[in-house]
Parts: sequence; structure tokens; C-alpha cells
Amino acid sequence: GGTMTGNIVLNDNVKSIYGTAGDGLEIYHDGSDSYINDTGTGSLIIRSADNIKLETNAAELYFQGIKDGAVKLYYDNAEKLVTSSTGVAVTGSLSTTTNISVGNNAFFIDDGKALFGAGYDLQIYHDAGGDSYIKELGTGQFYIQAENFRFKSADGASTLITANVGGAVSLYYDNSKKFETLTDGAKVTGNLEVTGTIT
Repeated sequence: GGTMTGNIVLNDNVKSIYGTAGDGLEIYHDGSDSYINDTGTGSLIIRSADNIKLETNAAELYFQGIKDGAVKLYYDNAEKLVTSSTGVAVTGSLSTTTNISVGNNAFFIDDGKALFGAGYDLQIYHDAGGDSYIKELGTGQFYIQAENFRFKSADGASTLITANVGGAVSLYYDNSKKFETLTDGAKVTGNLEVTGTIT
């Protein structure tokens, strides 16, 4: 071993090699770019007793790894993705080129919308006033497709509307059927009040 008291200058393409040549670690500059090249079959491991930062010469961050804490990714020195003990947080929009698989719930804040379609024509959201919306804003039709359809109260205890493929559509009042379609018309259970003409 020894102690250097000055700089070590290696010319372009002159490598500092650690381990067996061709199967170790090489550090060099080729006149344009700089390389840390692990030529072996093992892993390249970067260790620090504390935090790890990857910065520009102007100290603008690309990446930061915090000991016992978050990993952070940056764009133009602005924090964009941060890991935490519960997952990750993204600042800004998230764009994907394939499907997103959700293993549990997807949470939206008040007035945060799930948007569908190129023009965001279908919107699903809950507003700060306590109301919920499914909106079709385009010029097309809004379809709900199912073999058998049940529209129930929030607690699931009361039926409001039912519709069965090849069968009846039924309307309820206080969980009691009052109107249903039949093969030859319709049936009303209880009184029928009409304010106009019946044909």
C-alpha cells in the first residue's frame, strides 16, 4: 500500500483496472464519455454508510437513496417519484404504455376523477360536497352491460331496480316490487295513478 499526495492522471482510454483484466472493474474516459464498467459475471455494488446521491456537476439531483428511508428520482432537479414504507408517491401525471394491475383499492381524493377515452368523455368521481357522479360527456351512448342487473341501496339491503336478460325489468318501492314488464305488457302491484291519457 501507499499514500498518494497528488492527482493521478490517466490519459484517454487508459483504464484503472481492479481485479483480473477482462473480468474485473474498469474505470476510464474515452475522450468523450466516462465509464465505470464491470466486465465480470458478478454484480456491481455501490455502498455507502449513509445516503447515496447521483448529481450533475452543478449539484442538481438525478437520484437519491436515503439510508433507512426513501429512494427519490428527479426530473430537472424536481422530485418526481418517492418510495415510502407504504408504497410510492408520484408528483405529476403517471403515463403507462400497457395495463395497470391494482392489487387492492385505488383511491381518488374529492373531485379527483377517473377519466376514460381520448377526450375524457367518461368521468367517474366523488365531489367535496358529498355527491358521486358517473358522467358521459361525449356524443355517443352510455351503456351498462350485464346478463342480470341489480341496482341496490348503498348497504345492499334494499333492491331498487332489477333487469334480467330474456326476462323482466322490475321497479321497487321500499324493497317491494311495484312494476314489472311481462311478455305481453306490464304489471303494476298496487294503485296506478295517471295524470294524462292512457292509450
